[in-house]
Amino acid sequence: MSRLAPLSPSLLLSALALLGCDPLQAPQGHAGHDHGPPGASSDSVALTSAQAAGAGVRVAPVASGVVVERLRLTAVVQENLDAQAHLTPKVPGLVRSVRKQLGERVQAGEVLCELESTVLGEAASSFMEARATLEASRGALAQETALLTSSVHVAERILAREDRLKDQAITTMRPYYEAEKALAQARLARDSRVLALRREVRQHEIHLHTAEERLRILGLTSADLGALEADEEHGHGRYPLRAPRGGVIVARDVTENEFVDTSNKLFLIQDLSRVWVIASVYECDLTRVTRGQRVAVRLQAFPGVTLTGEVTFVDYRVDPTSRACKVRIELPNARIPGWEEDFPLRPGLFGTAELRVGERQAAVVVPERAIVHEGERTYVFVEDQGHEEHEGHEEHEGHEEHEEDEGHEGHEGHEKGGARRFVRRAVRLGARGVEEVEVLEGLRAGERVVVEGTFTLKSAARQGELGGGHSH
Repeated sequence: MSRLAPLSPSLLLSALALLGCDPLQAPQGHAGHDHGPPGASSDSVALTSAQAAGAGVRVAPVASGVVVERLRLTAVVQENLDAQAHLTPKVPGLVRSVRKQLGERVQAGEVLCELESTVLGEAASSFMEARATLEASRGALAQETALLTSSVHVAERILAREDRLKDQAITTMRPYYEAEKALAQARLARDSRVLALRREVRQHEIHLHTAEERLRILGLTSADLGALEADEEHGHGRYPLRAPRGGVIVARDVTENEFVDTSNKLFLIQDLSRVWVIASVYECDLTRVTRGQRVAVRLQAFPGVTLTGEVTFVDYRVDPTSRACKVRIELPNARIPGWEEDFPLRPGLFGTAELRVGERQAAVVVPERAIVHEGERTYVFVEDQGHEEHEGHEEHEGHEEHEEDEGHEGHEGHEKGGARRFVRRAVRLGARGVEEVEVLEGLRAGERVVVEGTFTLKSAARQGELGGGHSH
């Protein structure tokens, strides 16, 4: 006899319904009584071996094991607030040109836009005036120093001549003394005048330095200062707004011929090479989170992709409403396979952050997929190994067949007409791992629980509850 492939649960239920059969039919004998789906009650479900195989029911033994405890938190991607810059002009002015657009990458020092500012024009004029005055005072110092030094040299030559005449007794001492006095006066006049001129030069240097620093504070560079004399536009107050750091322009609020002042935010530049992931941890789990912990981040936008980062900051405040604390995780914003876009981790993406917080040996461990959650109840389906039902008659008399029970690992010999009973049992859970969970109460090692096909059993049990049925 050829063996047929198992039907899917939906096709199996539909076919049995068309034949007038209940897919969870127990042995006949109570026709006409509305006891709900036969073979199903609120706590147990009986299926034939064929039905269990077709529904994909698979069981596994309960055993002890190591549970790796992990803390899973909701998370959202956020820009790195330590790597962004809001740009506002340092002088009011009229926007004459906009050189960079939204989404463009910029380097530190690049000009984003240019303003025409009377404030800058006045500051530039003061700078150029101070520079010109300094140059003039330095020239006067050099010229007068040379002139007064020449007078001293003349007085020195006269004194030397009178000294020779005195030695030769050609003249009297009076001319010599007069020449000596004249030399002293020349030197005094020179030194006092040079000192005064140097004082003036120093004052002009201070004035120039003050005017230069004012322009630097307004954003002009050394190159801009050097070009003030040659560039008539800068002399009239053309102000270049430069990028203080490299990054991407993520916001722009400026147009040409618009008047702006120092309160307007014209550009927002962000360095997107690294981003923050902000997770929320409830206060009951707060002590399980520390700086430096490795974190696995998974985002809804990139299924199957796991990103690895670490906790860099745990907020000092707990939200009074949600009773949760913010945890900051830093991630490199590298390209992700399958999406050839730079900086794929966009602020606002949702996901989860999973932290490994420890591991423990547990007496009873089951796969996470074996756990059924229904409201506040948590339970599993346990196979009743001591119970086997048989239908009231054999199909195709004389043709008895033994098939392998695909959903019952290691157990063969169920007859084609045999039934398997699964009992719903409440459990209390302990530590949760990635794919396994500890069971503190409700299960014993060696029992067999359903690890696949729980949805079918849950639906059948639910039908028993709605119909008020009981098993026979």
